[in-house]
Amino acid sequence: MIGNDFRTEDQDADDFSVCMLFNVRKAARAISRRYDRYVTHFGLKAAQFSVMVLVREHDGKTVSEMAETVCMERTTLLRNLSGLERKGLVTTRKAESGKARLYELTPSGSSMLDEALPFWRQAQAELAREIGADNFSETVKALKVLATL
Repeated sequence: MIGNDFRTEDQDADDFSVCMLFNVRKAARAISRRYDRYVTHFGLKAAQFSVMVLVREHDGKTVSEMAETVCMERTTLLRNLSGLERKGLVTTRKAESGKARLYELTPSGSSMLDEALPFWRQAQAELAREIGADNFSETVKALKVLATL
């Protein structure tokens, strides 16, 4: 139990102000808007930045392999990758066997990601200052646990 906001079944079960889904999605939208502000002058949205990081960290992996890593729908990831590919930031090559396509950053994608990373670091630091370093760390830990459910 965290704080006094948790309700048991015999209390008001329809109090959506304590709904985990509602609050996580609301927080995700607010955080996404904040990170968007930091990468917008690169012509990116925060989600695209995250996908570029994913591609860099999983260079030469298929959409399915990357989607599984980040608990994302394959079609959503593919849509993001296609947009980055149209911008010349990501490229694909055919796997040696089968029909799979392997993804990697292009040189310009890698360069853009390198330029954008200091802005991501600034966004991280700003959030840590606003909610406190301990709260920031504990929140990230809690989110990682939630991601395994």
